[in-house]
Amino acid sequence: MAVKSSGFKNYEKDVNKESQDKIKDQLKSRNLSGVYLFHGNEPFLINYYVDELKKLVLDNDNQSLNLSVFENRIDIDDLIDACDTFPIFAEKKLVIVKNSGLFYSKAKKNTAADKDKNMQEEEDTKPEQGTASGNRAQEALSEYIPEIPETTCLIFIESNVDKRLKVFKQISKYGTVLEFNRNNPKYLVRWVIKGMNSVGKRISDEAAGYLVAISNPDMYTLRNEIFKLASYAADREEVTLEDVKLLAIPTIKSVIFDLLDAVARKNTQKALNILDDILSLKEPEQKILAMLSRQTGELLKLKLLMEDKASRTEINRYFQGKHPYAMKIMTEQAVSMDAGYLKNLLTSLMEAETNYKKGLIDPRLALEVLIEGLNTL
Repeated sequence: MAVKSSGFKNYEKDVNKESQDKIKDQLKSRNLSGVYLFHGNEPFLINYYVDELKKLVLDNDNQSLNLSVFENRIDIDDLIDACDTFPIFAEKKLVIVKNSGLFYSKAKKNTAADKDKNMQEEEDTKPEQGTASGNRAQEALSEYIPEIPETTCLIFIESNVDKRLKVFKQISKYGTVLEFNRNNPKYLVRWVIKGMNSVGKRISDEAAGYLVAISNPDMYTLRNEIFKLASYAADREEVTLEDVKLLAIPTIKSVIFDLLDAVARKNTQKALNILDDILSLKEPEQKILAMLSRQTGELLKLKLLMEDKASRTEINRYFQGKHPYAMKIMTEQAVSMDAGYLKNLLTSLMEAETNYKKGLIDPRLALEVLIEGLNTL
């Protein structure tokens, strides 16, 4: 499912528009760079555009002899040899490198004996201002990048990137750097709606918003949910909110609202049942405790703002980036809760976190004791 940029309002702006426009222009004109660096935390878009480059360079021949793939730790000499090898019965060959570690630096602990030697080396090989030097492999790649043969297309896919490194700046200068990150929730709502349309279904803003709010905010997860919901709807044209609530896989961030609601209302049994549901998601107890503390803190802040008669604009300024569905639930909870109780709850949660971090209590037991003592807060 291709993702197209659109003229959305600022709050629905596609954060990846610049990178998408750049690679789309190259694919359309078939004017490709000799070297690419893809990075960011949205693998859906990275993999999509790498596949588009792969189809173009290899002419849809995925089993081509002109494809070399390196992954994780690599030998820089082997990589350079692969790039220097001429394509077989084709105009270009494709070399793909995944998570090589060549684009970030690890701090090294130097012994006293090494200190003088390293200081001299730094004097002899000082990088240009604003540029971090790298190891031998990074230096070799930096020197090679301007010499990549026209018959080779080299693609790096990296999870960690240090933009200060010379090797990064070399690709920026001689090739194309593309960063793809997770988009904001409001953009993803529009993307879900367009995705449903592409498979012949309709979904309301409310249902799409609910799906985005309870799901992990990556496009692979949402795409899978779109296909699952469309299949479930079968002959029906519309995917409903009830369909989403029935089928969508909950995440800890969605269930934590229910847990907090039960805790705030002092419904001990319901809170314990929800805690069991969360633990069935294989989430660490300490993560649950930390999320519950953070959410209680946000709820208290919202409650105090409401008591101070803050305007909706002022409240939104304090909660920038918060998903509308999450904000709606928080507002409903804040209206029905007492600020004093929320303060006591937050204090108890912080004490529970401190106690488990000191090893005084198991985090699961800390949660259960807290929930069972709700009526004493």
